[in-house]
Amino acid sequence: MSDTPDVSVVVPVYDEEGAAPALAREIARAFADRRFEMIFVDDASRDGTVAALGALKAELPQLRILRHRANAGQSRAIRTGVLAARGPIVVTLDGDGQNDPADGPGLVDALSSGP
Repeated sequence: MSDTPDVSVVVPVYDEEGAAPALAREIARAFADRRFEMIFVDDASRDGTVAALGALKAELPQLRILRHRANAGQSRAIRTGVLAARGPIVVTLDGDGQNDPADGPGLVDALSSGP
């Protein structure tokens, strides 16, 4: 079995210490029946976002955390995550929970079954 994920979920975060861990767990539940990775890209948060996510590494081995040294904005954080993605399909979610992770698998299935 390959270590390469089928899906990469990219999440840009900035000062999301309170929301990021719950979002990571939601993503893990939504994609539990798939080979996936989740890439949280911290855009130079000033709070404990990175530490909060780092505390989940043992619980969520699919979690990767990338960091920007300086704040570069959401679009740049998404770009960083997409470039680091190992899966052939990339799903992007907003770090503040505006997008429902449960919608991701259905979108992946629709894309995979298309021409």
